[in-house]
Amino acid sequence: MMNILFVASEIYPLIKTGGLADVAGALPVALRKKGHDVRLLMPAYSGILDKVAPIQNKINLGNPFNTGDLILLETQILENGTPIWLLQCQSLYEREGGPYLDTEGNDYQDNHLRFAALSWVAAVLSSYGSLMKWQPDLLHINDWQAGLSVAYLKSWKMPHIPVVTTVHNLRYNGSFPMSLFSETRLSDELLTHHGIEFYGQFSALKSALVYSDAITTVSPTYAKEILTAEYGDGLDGTLRAHQHKVQGILNGVDYDQWSPDIDSNINTKYTIDSLNLKQKNKLALLKENHLDENLEQPIFGVVSRLTEQKGLDLVLEAIPTALEQGAKFILLGSGDKALENAFVELQQRFPQQVGIRIGYDEAYSHRLQAGIDALLIPSRFEPCGLTQLYALKYGTLPVVRQTGGLADTVFEEGPEANGFVFEEANTTSLTSAIERCMIFFRDNRGWRERQENAMQYDFSWEKTTTHWLDLYSRLLKK
Repeated sequence: MMNILFVASEIYPLIKTGGLADVAGALPVALRKKGHDVRLLMPAYSGILDKVAPIQNKINLGNPFNTGDLILLETQILENGTPIWLLQCQSLYEREGGPYLDTEGNDYQDNHLRFAALSWVAAVLSSYGSLMKWQPDLLHINDWQAGLSVAYLKSWKMPHIPVVTTVHNLRYNGSFPMSLFSETRLSDELLTHHGIEFYGQFSALKSALVYSDAITTVSPTYAKEILTAEYGDGLDGTLRAHQHKVQGILNGVDYDQWSPDIDSNINTKYTIDSLNLKQKNKLALLKENHLDENLEQPIFGVVSRLTEQKGLDLVLEAIPTALEQGAKFILLGSGDKALENAFVELQQRFPQQVGIRIGYDEAYSHRLQAGIDALLIPSRFEPCGLTQLYALKYGTLPVVRQTGGLADTVFEEGPEANGFVFEEANTTSLTSAIERCMIFFRDNRGWRERQENAMQYDFSWEKTTTHWLDLYSRLLKK
């Protein structure tokens, strides 16, 4: 049995802005089912204490950053009983906005301190776990928000447990002006080209890449892509220097949450043997969006952050051709204001065929996956992607660009075909893929066969945890 400290800035079902929360909420649970003692660490944002079990223990770690006392609260996630430590500091975490952005959508000016504090506490627990009567054997940190953990361990110049860093999205590298570095209480010795200096700033993610014992990404293809200048976002040189530590492990899906045969969020439950019942979900989704209820035309859908990375500008350019042929389009998402406005304008142009919901609604995302026929994911890059994995389970065929985790999970050719794939991130390629999808949709037998193919894929955490345990074991043996 291994003791594993798992650190993330968001964990479902407590708080979620993206796929990191889904992974942080599911992988530790899967590892615990294998008999390992995994405990979580996350900030106590506003409202979080209402979502967990009563506090079992409390320890004051002092005021190392002059931001107020850092108080560690020991509790459990109610839904699954996973032990979690919540880092409480009112001045840092109890705010009206989200975990990273204020109510205006801007980065908090003190994010360097907010997540330096989280990282510092992770390092303390790793080195002095006896304070909480539990000593981890291994530290697993996620993304830049926990990236300075290993920098603290390095700067303390003492032996420490192995550290695994998982990169969920390299583009967000947690870089800050050098003028703020002294506030982190880290040693200036780390500020070198081969340390955490990053183009005149300091980077929390680079810290994790340089000093961790292993670097994982969330898909095998993305692990290769980030070694190149095209996908490396300025860190490709660092990653090539540490290439021996890089490994891609595909994300999993929590099928207790995402499975149409047990999903209480959808209109009508169905299985691979009762796929015709998916039509009832399609009709319910059309009614919910006040759209034309003709079921003979395909519904294309999007569930996504609205960003350039996700290629949603390409959807705006490509989807009108499909709409003019009778297709429908339904979107759930938020992000770039210009994209939000453009999709609302699309709805105004095609009021009987387009449904747009700006924001995020977990239950509605399930109804959307169950009700649409095809999911559009034309990402310019995609570390893993989870929405296409959800879609496959629901017999919804993904239309994806061949990049990152999309390339590892969606195939158009051969006996494993489960969706539609295009290579170039441009309107012409996406339009062609949508046209192929619409032609295939008219072939009822071929469409049904591909749906059944999609639903048979197994991306469960049960399968994925084997790779994690192999990695952890190798590091501990060293």
